[in-house]
Amino acid sequence: MKTILRIAVSVVLTYALLSLTNCSSDTSRNNNVSEVNDDFADERDEIAEDLRELREDISEELQKVGRKMENASDETRQELSERNERLLERRERVDTELERVETSTEDNWNEVKQNARNAFQDVKRELNELGDRLSD
Repeated sequence: MKTILRIAVSVVLTYALLSLTNCSSDTSRNNNVSEVNDDFADERDEIAEDLRELREDISEELQKVGRKMENASDETRQELSERNERLLERRERVDTELERVETSTEDNWNEVKQNARNAFQDVKRELNELGDRLSD
């Protein structure tokens, strides 16, 4: 009888220990998933903010071009009009990437993130070049 009691206690203790072990690994797994979700959300918010700022910079450049067009000669006005069109195209590209970032999921995040970063760098470089030309 003592042997059966010992076996029963051992089985119960083993079950209890295994249950505790499973709980801690589930908690750990849940924490890892939560951290990944937080990282994804933080990264998405950061890139979206960068794109919004870039869009604002483009809008400011559009205003500068508009002001310069008011007092420009016909030839200069044509050149400024072309710059204006390029700026509008760049702003549209930024808006498209911003929309993709804001609607991205964890499944497509790596591709969306890379495309958004590439677009940001390209547009930022072009914006700086246009700004340099406007200041001349």
